[in-house]
Amino acid sequence: MSKFRLFVFLMSRVVCAASQTAPFSIATAPPVNIVRGPYLQIGTANSMILKWRTDVNCDSKVWYGTSISTITNQVSNASLITDHEIKITGLNPSTLYYYMIGTSTATLLSASSGQTFKTSPVIGSKGKYKFWVIGDAGTGNTNAKTGFLNYVGNNHIDGWLWLGDNAYNGGYDSEYQISVFANGLYATELKKFVVWPAPGNHDYNNNIPFSPPPAYLDIFTLPTLGEAGGLASGTEKYYSYNYGNIHFVVLDSYSVGRGTTDPMAVWLQNDLAANTLPWVIAYWHHPPYTKGSHNSDNPNFLDGELPEIRQNIIPILENNGVDLVLNGHSHCYERSFLVDGHYGTSSQLNASMIKDNTSGNFPSSCPYQKQTLINKAHKGAVYSVVGCSGQTSGTSSGWPHPVFYSYSNTLLGSMLIEVNDNRLDAKFITSTNSIYDGFTIVKNAGKKTTLTICQGQSAILKPSWPQPVFWFPLGTTLDSAIVSPPFSTTYFAYDPSSCIKDTFVVNVTPNNIPPCNITSLPNYDPASEVSVYPTLIKNKDEVFVIRTFSGSKIEPIKMLDLQGRTIEVYANEISVNEVKVHFKNEPTNGIYFLEIMIDNKTIHKKIIFNK
Repeated sequence: MSKFRLFVFLMSRVVCAASQTAPFSIATAPPVNIVRGPYLQIGTANSMILKWRTDVNCDSKVWYGTSISTITNQVSNASLITDHEIKITGLNPSTLYYYMIGTSTATLLSASSGQTFKTSPVIGSKGKYKFWVIGDAGTGNTNAKTGFLNYVGNNHIDGWLWLGDNAYNGGYDSEYQISVFANGLYATELKKFVVWPAPGNHDYNNNIPFSPPPAYLDIFTLPTLGEAGGLASGTEKYYSYNYGNIHFVVLDSYSVGRGTTDPMAVWLQNDLAANTLPWVIAYWHHPPYTKGSHNSDNPNFLDGELPEIRQNIIPILENNGVDLVLNGHSHCYERSFLVDGHYGTSSQLNASMIKDNTSGNFPSSCPYQKQTLINKAHKGAVYSVVGCSGQTSGTSSGWPHPVFYSYSNTLLGSMLIEVNDNRLDAKFITSTNSIYDGFTIVKNAGKKTTLTICQGQSAILKPSWPQPVFWFPLGTTLDSAIVSPPFSTTYFAYDPSSCIKDTFVVNVTPNNIPPCNITSLPNYDPASEVSVYPTLIKNKDEVFVIRTFSGSKIEPIKMLDLQGRTIEVYANEISVNEVKVHFKNEPTNGIYFLEIMIDNKTIHKKIIFNK
């Protein structure tokens, strides 16, 4: 290194240090300030990315821990930069961490109760998860945010979904700084909620000729290699990720090809084919159905993306069991019935395409119900436009689109999505923190179960959906029922509107007449209690893990190909309910099935080998 280059290097280190230490001999050394962030990216069960920007070049350091008093773990990067990115690894799933940010010589951001991140649950885990959806929010208008936060209070948000047009008018870095990162806008929320954005046309400089590359791709770090679950897309423009028992798909509806043979559609088909999670939520910017400030019947260059998406992308999603589709672009709120198979213009909608023509507003009316255990394709999805988080606009000819149950072009707001096991609730929260619209989807509920117990024994009856539930003839409203009938009895579990009914036939036999076996959880489905991850295997030496959530012991494991032939694997037991599995030999690319014994029942889980 030349003396001059060495001098420049040392002086840059001195400037960074001098700005945060006691008075230094170089009085002109500028202070170091955080001018953007921090904000959270690619949250997984074991890792988190923190990004921030400083006004001068400095090294990067993050301290973190599970309480404010134990922030002792450290990760650092010695590079002298202004745009900082630190990935923290080795974290525990579903765990809240506190963090601080600074340099090798000083703390720039001290710990606080609002400066936290929470890791994702293990993929496949059931829980109570909350997501915040905003669309076209890049105007700097915070009324929708205020209404939402007033509604949810101090509840944690597991994911923050952005539907595009995240900064107006051209999505330039300076506009992101003014309309997104500035204090008083989203700075507080960015410190604790993981952002999963989609790009809109304004994020691509609104297609202005000779404009610079979109700042979106530099500002956000997104999973291109399947880091958070899902299939690697190889691009930040579209990607997927998993959270608990939900698979999210994020598309680019503006800057890439939207044809069925274009790379995005091919990747989407493969990604959904590899998915094993029960819920699928997809989002992007341009809606397939709208009559707001844009018209999905309009095929010309102004709205050409909309019919292309409807004709080419929606069939792929519906064939793979999509449950909810979210979009922006039109500056309004629109929400459909449970629909399927509508790929034409609004005038071509017919009754057979509406799977349920009710409101779905549970429990005041029945939820939308889907049975997907045997076949998940074309069971219906809800489509919602939430492009009113920053502004509202006029409507197009034909407003409202006939596919929609609820709509408004005057209300600012955003959406809350809550997923609890096999139940999804969505609410449109206005800027005055009121619920304007809501709907519920319940999957695979309403079962009949027969079990046998001995006289004097008890059985636990568990309904096939989360609360609320009413038990007959017991007259209770508990989330499960313990029964010990003196003779064979039939019990029923209802929701408050009598939309869903479970039937439990409890046969009682004398002690001396076999069989006499108690089944404590008659609706227990072993397949739903087992997680395999990752489900996409890229080389024979990669380890994949089988884990049971109930604690049940995993019995011997086999692997079969599509012809039923056995593929040699070997397994290492980590604990009673967790096993690591390895290939013995390199298999050919394709689909395979793990055959697992649990609770004396055989279940199968799909994996894909794609070297």
